[in-house]
Amino acid sequence: MDIFIAVILFYIGAGLGSFLSVVIYRTRHEIAGIFLGRSQCSHCHKNIMAIDLIPIISYVGLQGKCRYCKEKISPMYVWIEIISGLICMLIYFKFPFMGREFSAIVPTIDSSIFFNFIRYEAVSLTLIAIFFYDLLYQEIPDIFTYVGILLALIGNMVSGNPLPQNYITGAACGAIFFELQLLISRGRWVGTGDVILGLLMGIILGWEKLIVALFIAYLMGAVFSIGLLITKKASIGSKIPFAPFLVTGTILSVLFGSQMIDWYLRVLLLA
Repeated sequence: MDIFIAVILFYIGAGLGSFLSVVIYRTRHEIAGIFLGRSQCSHCHKNIMAIDLIPIISYVGLQGKCRYCKEKISPMYVWIEIISGLICMLIYFKFPFMGREFSAIVPTIDSSIFFNFIRYEAVSLTLIAIFFYDLLYQEIPDIFTYVGILLALIGNMVSGNPLPQNYITGAACGAIFFELQLLISRGRWVGTGDVILGLLMGIILGWEKLIVALFIAYLMGAVFSIGLLITKKASIGSKIPFAPFLVTGTILSVLFGSQMIDWYLRVLLLA
């Protein structure tokens, strides 16, 4: 049952990813009516048929080209769909809200677990938008981060979190951590967008899992940067978008942060 639900949720997530790709494109190009209007080819500007908007399948069927002008469609669109689908599926495995009553055949939904699924899925969508926007344009739009902060705050309040100070401390630590880097480097290392993203990370994770997310992000960033230097695809001083690493660290911390903290504490106690 869980596998069947996960497959369905993968495709729902892919559909949401397809919508995100439209939001990202229209936000960048300041197109009025982000949520309205027909999707168009960015080359010939013809309206895209509904059959060509099926996530993943349409891209494969069209061989990555526009039906009309035959120009290549950026593979970034299908990657957004695939990653959104995978994350939606992984969040379900973290919060498997479908269950079975002892005497019932029809599956039931655990409302508290389902809320946590919706809560983290909604925030993850804003993080995915930040990931790809920064990857494509080396910029973090404040609107994406503010929406994420609003969703995270609502989620924390509605869930009746018994330890709100954990998230308040996390938000403060995340913002201060990047603000100090901003001041010390005078904007060379991070920007104001990273400070707001740090605030969002702290609200989502709390201070303990925030540390896990930052460790993952900086480790991945260091390995990636060293790889670019070795292959001479970048030089010292090259600007590398860092939000994708922060987003990856945040999502991994949501999914596996508790296990990683428990593992570290066990290792520490055995040392």
